[in-house]
Amino acid sequence: MATPRTRAEQKRHTRALIVGAGRHAVATRGFTGLVVRELAREAGIVPTAFYRHFESVDDLASELAAGAAEVLGAFIDELVATPTDDPATDWPGRAADAATRDPQTWAMFARGLADTAHPDHRVLTAAVDSARRRLGITLGRLETLSGADGTAVDIAADLVVVVLLRLLVEVSVGYAARTARDECAARLRLILAGAAVS
Repeated sequence: MATPRTRAEQKRHTRALIVGAGRHAVATRGFTGLVVRELAREAGIVPTAFYRHFESVDDLASELAAGAAEVLGAFIDELVATPTDDPATDWPGRAADAATRDPQTWAMFARGLADTAHPDHRVLTAAVDSARRRLGITLGRLETLSGADGTAVDIAADLVVVVLLRLLVEVSVGYAARTARDECAARLRLILAGAAVS
């Protein structure tokens, strides 16, 4: 990789190294894994240089959480923008592809969701809630669920988000994508069939 030439390029490069180290720390240890000395060591900078880019570890955590929430939002955008009559067939493959493209984000997302004591946990749970609402609208438009009541569709959407997040995390940490897709598809079929008969 070429060495950044200008001061602005060097600053962007250093910031990207810190963010990368932060993503790795959250993916492996949760938000509590964000420690300035460890981040600096991984980024190849002195600890005081961290503060030229972030006021605190909490600022970095907020940026990481917002970035992960954006990735989930973009993934949901992709799902709802592509018409489907059978989400159980279409969505698992899209989720496996997303996990393969950006495994660290999904591992970070899962660790961040589990780190309930950290304030930025709320950013991630809000992203999951938004995903549930948006997928609920999409599911409610399916012909197969046209007779389902709103509560059944909402419950199905909640379960669909959990199942898709499970696939995203499993593939991101090395679980076989094909197996994860097949298991996800089976779960989605069961969820959608249950909602259809409610």
